[in-house]
Amino acid sequence: MRKYTIFALTFIMGVLICASCNGGAADKGTDKDSIVFDSVKVDSVLALGEDTAGPRCHVSLCLTYFKGKNADRINDSIIRSGILSPDYFSITPQKITPQEAADSFVTRYVTEYERDYGELYKADKMHGASYNCEYILKTHVIQENDKYYTYIANIYNYGGGAHGSSIVVARNIDIKTGKIVSLKDMFVPGYEHELNELIVKALCEKYEVADLKALNDKTIFLGIDVYAPDNFIIEDDGITFIYSSDEIASHAEGEIRAEVGNKDLERILRK
Repeated sequence: MRKYTIFALTFIMGVLICASCNGGAADKGTDKDSIVFDSVKVDSVLALGEDTAGPRCHVSLCLTYFKGKNADRINDSIIRSGILSPDYFSITPQKITPQEAADSFVTRYVTEYERDYGELYKADKMHGASYNCEYILKTHVIQENDKYYTYIANIYNYGGGAHGSSIVVARNIDIKTGKIVSLKDMFVPGYEHELNELIVKALCEKYEVADLKALNDKTIFLGIDVYAPDNFIIEDDGITFIYSSDEIASHAEGEIRAEVGNKDLERILRK
């Protein structure tokens, strides 16, 4: 018998035909690739104990998925690409539909919350608010380049403390192959050093400073090596690299984006 009563555990599930969770290009299909978009919504609230004012876990997912050419491959790749955290699906080879993924993720998330926070709350009911938890995922698809779709996941996560965290995850999909494109797919071997220099140059221009040392003074890349993130958006005129809050700078800097133009990237881009 469970020691804690589920006060409220509610699932609201729905499929919105040809609509994404957050606007963007999700209502568009093309004759070229016969792709359209649907979305799955799942919402769940789990309260610990019988006290309606007690701590609770709220999980809300709006998961956009593809329909049409290469759709199964794209959806499977997206689900395993880190848009959901914890990433429960990357370790299993079994294919899973977007609806199954959303349902499975929410069920496991709230179950682990009850397991991990239940005993803590039982022993510390004076600080119930510190055991509140929230996870919100909203996704949509944009197309900034004729050859790629970019899948955008906006994630808010709160697990106690002074503030939650908000991040953006971007995954680029080759329209012809249906595969998620990595940095190694985009650039020639040995690209890393030159790309890092271009990112530093872009950030120096953005923050109106002279060099990497001046960026360090703003806490950017302070004490860590410069690197290009796997989080990027392929555009017609270049690539935007996205660093989440706290990734390469202090929390106060928030999300940082480095925009590098194709002219600068020409030497290291694959032809």
